[in-house]
Amino acid sequence: MTRRWEPLESGQVADIIKSKKLLEELVEFHWNYYSELAFQRRKIREYLNNSLRTPAVSFQFSGWQRVVKYKYSLDPLGIDGSLSDPGGRFNIGAIDRARYPMFPALYLASDKGTALAEVLGREKNSEGLKPEELALTKATSISAVSVSGNLESVLDIRESAHFSAFVALIKTFKLSKALASQARRLSVPLQLVRSAVDLKMVLMMETWRNWPMLYDVPSASQIFGGIAVDAGIEGIVYESALTKRPCLAVFPQNFQNSSAYVQLDDPAPSGVVQTRIDSTSVAGRR
Repeated sequence: MTRRWEPLESGQVADIIKSKKLLEELVEFHWNYYSELAFQRRKIREYLNNSLRTPAVSFQFSGWQRVVKYKYSLDPLGIDGSLSDPGGRFNIGAIDRARYPMFPALYLASDKGTALAEVLGREKNSEGLKPEELALTKATSISAVSVSGNLESVLDIRESAHFSAFVALIKTFKLSKALASQARRLSVPLQLVRSAVDLKMVLMMETWRNWPMLYDVPSASQIFGGIAVDAGIEGIVYESALTKRPCLAVFPQNFQNSSAYVQLDDPAPSGVVQTRIDSTSVAGRR
């Protein structure tokens, strides 16, 4: 349903109050929605974790790309930037620290064009440019580095079959009549994942930021990332929504008892904080 929002300079005071009230109701609805599903996930937590551990495999990569904003140039393997509100596709940032524990991720792409597009190319293409070409038109200062690594436990969500067991567990989830009634009153569609295809579509939505930015709740992909971290998964391979090429979300916090590592391929300037992440270096980092 498309709602008509009046510009503040031409709307009546009553319209402003009405819009504010509607937003508050939508925020409350999404919190209730999140809470009902979180309760059901919590009851089968270990089953969900095991369903992701089983299809996870080792993953080696070489010459992949990491692009960071210029202010992080001396810490290209740093993960603090991923904790900024709202976080990344598969990690929760500073949405609401009291409700949702933050956890970081290190985002990589298989090629420089995709890495640039993921960091800079968010706008819709209106001039026939590819996402990576559009990213290059921006004047934003960035740093790009080549990285390689080896992870022991990676979940590749490009294949829907890899989370069929996970879907078999969550497809029986139900929502309360009270929430359904609230959804009807607000004209919000209630949709639950019932198949692996549904889940893949939800995880790769381009509009995943809407939930944390508008309603102060994590998106489905961020929740999924949290379950993967809880299961001990070290990374998630996925397809860029912009270029359709491989990307990787790495969870260094799970390197503690692993031989996994990620390292810079080239000699670094003397001021660089860290050139390698492994089990000996993750301690003390977020």
